[in-house]
Parts: sequence; structure tokens; C-alpha cells
Amino acid sequence: MTQDGRAEELEPAKRRIMEATDRALRKHGYGNLTIQHIADEFENSKTLLYYHYDGKDELLVDFLDYVLARFLDGLPQGDRTPREELETLVDALLPETLSEEAYRLQLSMFELRVNAPHDENCREEYRHVDAELTELLRDILVRGVEAGEFEVADPEAEAELFLSILTGTRARRLTVFEPDESIESLRAAIESHIDRISV
Repeated sequence: MTQDGRAEELEPAKRRIMEATDRALRKHGYGNLTIQHIADEFENSKTLLYYHYDGKDELLVDFLDYVLARFLDGLPQGDRTPREELETLVDALLPETLSEEAYRLQLSMFELRVNAPHDENCREEYRHVDAELTELLRDILVRGVEAGEFEVADPEAEAELFLSILTGTRARRLTVFEPDESIESLRAAIESHIDRISV
């Protein structure tokens, strides 16, 4: 859907569908979500949902791409060092606490990931998500090496490792911690890893 662009480039009808899906997921979560829940959050007719999508599963695959584009668009640009960019990325992916609605949305994305082995379209979308994040991490690490901030022999491998750390930490946060429970200990472990690769 937005792989060649960003979230703001969506046609208006699809943007409204994605926004309605976001609201519905925050209210109902992935397990209870129905097309009717999305339609209830959508100012247009349910028929328009079915004009664009055959069903909930197809819509949610597009929603993953929308969430990724919105996330990447929301990352700050400007006068930051590579280490600051890396720490900002960690902050964005792993806030210390979550509101109940934000928790439900993150949990929905996690449940979609768990469903990927059974849904090839979902698997492909998560491959795209992971590839985008790996490339972002690799770019930060390469610039950090060039700036003398990081000491990394293989930025590609380090980016893969870092994404696995972040993905695993998000899974732990969603399956072990309460939404408003601090994940300071998990964040400290990631900060310790950043310290290890820093000059």
C-alpha cells in the first residue's frame, strides 16, 4: 500500500479506513475485531470498506504497512547524532510505559505477527516491516561508524541483531508486563548494548 511512499500519500478514502481501523483496534483489540467494529469508526458506508478490501485480514495487512509508514514519518529528523537517533528509535519502539489504548494497538500488531506463519500476505508484510527497520538501523550504524561514535565491524549484522533485540523486547513487554508497568530494566539492557558498541 505505502511501500513506495509514506503514510500522508494515501488516497483520502484509504486514509480514513486506516484511521478507523486504528481506532477500532485500540478499542477492541485484534482478537475481538470485526469489520463492523471498523465500520462503526468509519464515517462512510460499510460498502466502501468492501469496495477496497475483501475482508478483515486483507485490510489488516494494509494496516501494517500504514502503521510502519506512520512510525517512520514520526521519527524526528534533524540535528541528531547517530547515537541519539538510535536512542530515539528505541524510545519510539519501546516507551517505558503504555496507555491502555496504545497497549491494545501494540498487542494487535504482535498478534498479527504471530499469525504470519499461517498467512502468506501477513508474512510478506512483516518481511517488509523488518526490512525497512533493518535498513534504518544499518544506516544509523554506518553513519555512527563514519562519525566515530560506534565501533561495529559489520553494520548489516549488527542491524539484524539490534532488530531481533527490539522485536524480542517488544514481545516480552506485551506478554509479561502490564501496560502501565515500567520496562526500565529492559530498556537498561538495550542501553547497555548501545554502550558496548559506542566508542
